[in-house]
Amino acid sequence: MAEPTSTEYIELKRSVELLELGMFVTRLDRPWEETDFVYQGFQINSLDELHALQALCDYVYVRAAKQTWQPGQDRQAANKKAIPERISYINKIPINEELNNVRSAYKDACSQMGAILDTIRLSGELDIDKVNEIVDECVDSILRNDSALVWLTQIRHKDSYTAEHSLRVCIYAIALGRELGFRELELQNLGTCGLLHDVGKVRIPKEILTKQSNLTPEEVKIMQEHPVYGKKLLISKSGVYPGAVDVAYCHHERLDGSGYPRGITGERIPYYAKIIGIIDAYDSMISDKPYSKGITTLDACRHIYQCKNTLFDKTILGHFIHFIGIYAPGSLVEMNTGEIGIIIETNNEDGIKPRILLILGSDKLPKNGRIIDLKKGDITFTNTAYVIKKSLANGAYGINVEDYLDQVIAN
Repeated sequence: MAEPTSTEYIELKRSVELLELGMFVTRLDRPWEETDFVYQGFQINSLDELHALQALCDYVYVRAAKQTWQPGQDRQAANKKAIPERISYINKIPINEELNNVRSAYKDACSQMGAILDTIRLSGELDIDKVNEIVDECVDSILRNDSALVWLTQIRHKDSYTAEHSLRVCIYAIALGRELGFRELELQNLGTCGLLHDVGKVRIPKEILTKQSNLTPEEVKIMQEHPVYGKKLLISKSGVYPGAVDVAYCHHERLDGSGYPRGITGERIPYYAKIIGIIDAYDSMISDKPYSKGITTLDACRHIYQCKNTLFDKTILGHFIHFIGIYAPGSLVEMNTGEIGIIIETNNEDGIKPRILLILGSDKLPKNGRIIDLKKGDITFTNTAYVIKKSLANGAYGINVEDYLDQVIAN
């Protein structure tokens, strides 16, 4: 009979955003005496304990069991079991079916987010139940298909920037969390962080938020106070996921210390804040604002990738660009024929070969929509392969992608 393998333990450093019930915490990122925890080392048995750690620390050390190595074993393979595996998801339904499912819900969520922010602005009250409802619906949709809600984020309205931006960041965050293999509770927490990351802007004067020209240095300083306002507002509300407080406070911090409000660096920035920071910057770049036009999704990806490991975490950024694709769902492109199309969905195997709905001819006049699939090598009217010539900014040629939603769903 083989001798049983004895159990020993290793310590793993873990961001508090990745803690789970049942883990045993051995050390904190600060002295135990500076905390209210009674024991120096304990198992996380309740959400209250989990949230307390997330509110207090940036990272902790957890105990993980590993099997003592025996001759003939692969030591790396044995130790690998100590690290929980992430989840690999697949789309359960096609994008057109999910678009039909959530088109009304997305529109309602935009209105609800606007109402949530208006209520905070007027009375200081936060409807956390409504926040959770919006996030839960987004998670459910993205678990069914990761592209449908991302497609709908290309529908934008000039008068609802902060509310729609918050919802878009929530959606991108959940979809990126799915790409990263997060579990459902983690997706919900990350979505809440995205939805509430800019809540502090309700304390910024409207004349600054809607100014039609560049902000003065004094106005920039006022605008840069919104993370502080967001932290103060959320920390005073019961039922708010504690990580959302950190993200509201830290989503403009950057790895090299050039961010605000504190100028913290590297590991001091919470993991979820690093995620939301990338997404917030991306969506801001591609969005029209009162004083500037948005750039293309391709140019936005180029800009943020140039900032890898200086402003943004390289690993998170790589996953984000892989998930969003070189040509994001719902974005506009011009083909080598001069025709204009809308990206229906990306191709994870080859980012430059998505499915496209052609909506304008080479003369830039409307045409009957034809679906082409670059992965399949669909050909042009001159019997050559279709190729994307360039990415276009949202609203190019006066195109409102919402007008073509029915065509996408029908195909």
